[in-house]
Amino acid sequence: MLRKLESFGAVPASLSSNVLRQNVHMLEGATTKLPANYRKFLLHFGASVLFNMTVVFRARQASPWADSKGFDSLESLYGLCKGRNQCTVFEALETYREDLHGQWLPIGASAGDNQICVCLKGALFGQVWYWDHEADPIFNDMEVVSGMTRVANTFEEFIGLLELRSEEVDTAGVVKVDLDF
Repeated sequence: MLRKLESFGAVPASLSSNVLRQNVHMLEGATTKLPANYRKFLLHFGASVLFNMTVVFRARQASPWADSKGFDSLESLYGLCKGRNQCTVFEALETYREDLHGQWLPIGASAGDNQICVCLKGALFGQVWYWDHEADPIFNDMEVVSGMTRVANTFEEFIGLLELRSEEVDTAGVVKVDLDF
């Protein structure tokens, strides 16, 4: 899982393991115990990861923003500290606290500032979901009613879904227009 992220440009933490553990402890104090595989990611990378290539995934359920083949993009994963001017998991948590009611932790950004979240409570604990931040999510400890789509059962499964996409422009359905001024 960690090597795959490194192959996409993620760089392991330059902070000491003590500092990383203290930050994870602070995050767990602000939320609850984190899923083990997400905790492992934070302790390994530390800083937020901004991908320098196009990273996509096909979720278990296609989001409203998915392309015609069912793929969504992943622009970044939030870390304990800033990396290349990216938001931290602490900042994302504070930004979306009222919308996600402490049940969900934003762990990454997709296109349109939509969020990749991990569930921290109830029967869905550890599952990764896509939240269209324009939608009001409706959920409880047992189920998501609307506003979110399931990506993966675990953070590790989510990382397994990630793949690189070449920057080919899909021109299907594009009408050519010549403007003559």
